[in-house]
Amino acid sequence: MKTVHLKLFFPKHWNQTEPLAIYYNQELIAHLQSNQFTVVQLPQEATSLHWQLSEYKNSIELPPEETTYLLLSVPMGDKLISSYFKPKQSNSIQGTFVSQEEFKNSTKETLYHNKQTWLPSTKLDKPILYIGLLIGVISLLYAIYAQTDWSAILFLLGGGTIVSLLILIFEKNRVPIGDYKSRMWASVGCFILIILMIPRNDYAIQILLTILTLGFTLRFLYHIRKLQIK
Repeated sequence: MKTVHLKLFFPKHWNQTEPLAIYYNQELIAHLQSNQFTVVQLPQEATSLHWQLSEYKNSIELPPEETTYLLLSVPMGDKLISSYFKPKQSNSIQGTFVSQEEFKNSTKETLYHNKQTWLPSTKLDKPILYIGLLIGVISLLYAIYAQTDWSAILFLLGGGTIVSLLILIFEKNRVPIGDYKSRMWASVGCFILIILMIPRNDYAIQILLTILTLGFTLRFLYHIRKLQIK
């Protein structure tokens, strides 16, 4: 018999609640949740192992050893665009055979820490976050007090942006720079949608939010450029 020890770690933003299904010869042999481990027994002649979670599926060839240790994870891209699209490929969940000691000591932090660029909270541009928070608050108040066809969506966009930016504002340690960029670009997208959904007769609110959004975007781009220069 072959014994395969498995551990599964998803990145921070893979909020998967379904377990990963482990297959041998198209037969389901185990389920595995993120941050958990399991052990499967296979016939000595087994040459491969397969796994699937919704549309994500992959497989790996088994080494000849009787006991092996397999880490399952999602390799993350280093850049903003690749960090979004690379994990969304059908074969995103990949496996790596490691030593027994590395398997024992592996955690989500050790697995993903060295694959991300971190931004200390002290280097976050707090004024720009406050500008974004102001836009979100204005949008939220407008959605509450102005009865329009888009009030519900405006409320969700404004409220969601406030929550997203507050997470950054109250961060005490550090954030992945990819997370920081994605939150900021998502905020810009929400602000643009909010501006487009406000009726033309409320042009004063539109102009105010447009000016604030432009300032938010330009300052964010300047901050990112400044970080890259350093």
